[in-house]
Amino acid sequence: MENAQFFHYKTEKTFLHSVPPAVKILLIIVFALVAFYLPVRACLALYPVLILFSALFLKFRPSEIYSDAKPVLAYFFLLYLATILLNINNHLSSLTYPLSGLSSVFTGFSKVFVPNLTYLPLLAHLALSLEITSIFYRTTSRSQFKDGFAAIESFITRKDTSPLSDTLSLAMSFIPKISVFWARISRAWEARGGNNSPFKATCLFPKLFQAAMKEGYEKSLAIQNRSL
Repeated sequence: MENAQFFHYKTEKTFLHSVPPAVKILLIIVFALVAFYLPVRACLALYPVLILFSALFLKFRPSEIYSDAKPVLAYFFLLYLATILLNINNHLSSLTYPLSGLSSVFTGFSKVFVPNLTYLPLLAHLALSLEITSIFYRTTSRSQFKDGFAAIESFITRKDTSPLSDTLSLAMSFIPKISVFWARISRAWEARGGNNSPFKATCLFPKLFQAAMKEGYEKSLAIQNRSL
């Protein structure tokens, strides 16, 4: 089930797995940036196409696709909740005599839950960019990221050494690690009888930060020891 974690590498033998890592790094940068400049209709059309492509040709499971889409879904619900609160505030402030016009109160509240579509372009671009990034992350291991960065760095500097490749590959591999840390501390929270309440995030975010900092420190020490 660890493959279902956010942006986790998926061991398969597909055509994209065999693409040179340096090429995939350049493609992920170009495609992810282009996704933010496409028309909204193009984003909405391409997003399900990429999901179907990843399922049919890259063998992504539904749980993996859902895991990579979670940030977009969370952002959507956050914006939708903010819209509801803003609608309530605007409606209550527009009522001069709420006691004499109860019918207008209930009529106005029927529109409170209507979503504000002004944030749809941002969500469309974000969803497409994340899906593109997911495809490359799940088909590129950390060692391949390192080899890709080393090849790019050597090509630019014209030197055989590539001191930045370890740092860059560590930064790239750290993104899926965050979801692994969160899953671990969430399981520990549930094992101790904790529930999924807002209090959970308040308690676990400091633990998540601590685990991430510890992992980063240990990785940096390992890189320093290898360079000695």
